[in-house]
Amino acid sequence: MRPKRIILLFVIACVGGVIFFFVCKYTYDFKVVKLKEKARNAFIGAVDQELRNRSVDGDCSFNLDAKAAMSAEIPDSVYFEDETGKRWYRLDPKKNRMNITNNSTLRALHSFAFGKKELLADSLNAVWNEQLRKSNIFLESALCVSLINIDGSIKSQNTCWNEWCNSSNLVFTSYIGYACEIEIIGYLCYSVWSIMYKEIFLYLLLYIVLVYGFYKSFIVLRRKLYSLPNKEIIEIEVIKEVPVEVPVIKVVQNIDATIHSYKLNERSIFYSERNILVVDGVEKKIQPQTCRILELFLEEKDHKYMLEYSVIMDKLWPDGSGNTLRMHKAVDRLRALFKENDLSINIQRKNSAYQLIFWENLFEQANNKNVDEMEII
Repeated sequence: MRPKRIILLFVIACVGGVIFFFVCKYTYDFKVVKLKEKARNAFIGAVDQELRNRSVDGDCSFNLDAKAAMSAEIPDSVYFEDETGKRWYRLDPKKNRMNITNNSTLRALHSFAFGKKELLADSLNAVWNEQLRKSNIFLESALCVSLINIDGSIKSQNTCWNEWCNSSNLVFTSYIGYACEIEIIGYLCYSVWSIMYKEIFLYLLLYIVLVYGFYKSFIVLRRKLYSLPNKEIIEIEVIKEVPVEVPVIKVVQNIDATIHSYKLNERSIFYSERNILVVDGVEKKIQPQTCRILELFLEEKDHKYMLEYSVIMDKLWPDGSGNTLRMHKAVDRLRALFKENDLSINIQRKNSAYQLIFWENLFEQANNKNVDEMEII
């Protein structure tokens, strides 16, 4: 592959890689938000199920300021009163917004039910895991349950902890109770692969297809852009050489018919009379001697493109000034031309002769395919 094509492919791959990264990041962030939302809803369902499984007996009273309930403001503190006495709690506005319910009566019921018998992280996590599976979330879960004092300190704490529990796997922090006195922190063991492995495969396939498509499109477009100006230049030159009284179109057609050109492969065309080799749409001037020896090889297609030493020296040096050393140097220059332009063509030495070898033809012969003869334009 030529350096320019490598650079083009590298640039397209880099641009596509940046787009691939941002698309994956957006998809991941979106799916994580949805996962956290579903996980919190599943946890609320787990708390409701835990509440129904408990039998709540006994008397409990709690204060409710009617003015505070009617206004947007919340009270600074609330208290509960049961057989153990009156308990005061400071009501934090931030925790109030993070409570699992806005119903004051249900909050009080949570405080009474879970105050008499504390929530256990293991049992609540098992119920939460069942709710997660109902929501099609099959991930390992963990909970941390903390009972908070009126001053904000942790009175007691029990956890269902795992080594993977950290801030990157935290899915929610919620509060339970009328005074938000129970703090619940939920964790899920998730990763990029577990959340969007299907999307990664799909995006990667699209990335490969699009990069290859853009690369081939640029190559085809580049060839067309190079081929159009060359054709125009040839026609203008012919028009200048034609007398005024002769129809221009006919002369152009006649001259085009006499120009000998050889299609070496899909990438290159050789114009023998103009001493030009066109590679990937780019014209390159060739030395007359190199051009002549290449034409001699191509004229021997019926003899497998093989030239005897004597034929080469007679054609190149008809005055007899040629020798084997000069002949070998001339062939080496042609061989260097093929290598420089990566044409998959070589010249092999066989006894007292040289043979032009097309590697593409040899590959087709090895696979039992028909070898196409060189097309003469």
